[in-house]
Amino acid sequence: MTAHRLLRNVALTVVAAVLVVAMLWLGRWQFTAYDHHQSDDASAALDRAPVPLDDALGPDEAFPTTSVSRPVVVTGRYLGDEQFYVRDMAGDGRYAVATPVMTAAGAAVIVVRGSTASVPAPAPTGSVRLEGILEPSQDLAAPLDERRTTNGIQIARLVSAFDDDLYSGYVIATTSDPPDALPAVVVPRPDASFWAGIRNLLYALQWWLFAGFVVFMWWRILRDPDRDPDTDADTDAEPDTDTDAGDARRPADQSS
Repeated sequence: MTAHRLLRNVALTVVAAVLVVAMLWLGRWQFTAYDHHQSDDASAALDRAPVPLDDALGPDEAFPTTSVSRPVVVTGRYLGDEQFYVRDMAGDGRYAVATPVMTAAGAAVIVVRGSTASVPAPAPTGSVRLEGILEPSQDLAAPLDERRTTNGIQIARLVSAFDDDLYSGYVIATTSDPPDALPAVVVPRPDASFWAGIRNLLYALQWWLFAGFVVFMWWRILRDPDRDPDTDADTDAEPDTDTDAGDARRPADQSS
C-alpha cells in the first residue's frame, strides 16, 4: 500500500468515525425525546379530572377502551363481608385489599383500598366517597381460596363468589372520605398512545440508517482498488510495447 493511499484511508476513517458518532448521538437524542413524549402521554391519562363512575362505566356495560386508567369518583357503601385479597398485586410481596362498594345503580364495584402485610385485614362498613383509577378486569386469576385470597382481579371468575352484580372493572383508590388507614397501592402506569412522539422515533431511525450508510460507503471505498490514484498513474505511464513494435515493422513490410 502506497503512502498516499494510506493517508487517504486514515482520513476517510476519521471522517467516517466522526459522522457515525454524530449520527448515533442524534438518533439517541431523538429516541430520548420520543420516550419523554410517551411518558408524558401516559401521565396525562392519570391527570384527567375525575368523573362519576357511571359516566365512565355502566353497571351492565362492557369495559370501554376509553375508560382505561380513567380517574373516577365512587360513592356508596362498603360490603365488608365480601372483602378479599390479591397476592403481590403491586409486586411488593404484600396483599392488596379489595372491598366491594355498592353504588346507587344497584351493582357493586371492586375497590382496591390499599395493601396489608397479612390477612385478614379489618373490613370497613358504612358509606364512603372515594376517588381512584378505573382499570379493566385482568385476564387471568385463580378462584378465591378459603382465606378469600387470589392472584388477580378477573371479574368473570369472581362473579360466582358475590351475591350482587359486579361492574366489569375495578378501582384503585387514591383518596377516600372517610380516610383509609391502609397504605395505598401504587397505580400502574397506563400504556401511552402509539402516536405520542412518533415523529421523534422516525427521526431516530433515520439518523441510525444514515450512520449505517456511512459505514457501508467507508467499507466500499477502502476495498475498491480502482479508486487508488497511484495505481491509475502507473498504468497510464506504461508504454504500449505491442503498438510500438507494430509501428516499427510497418516500413520494413512496405519496402519489401
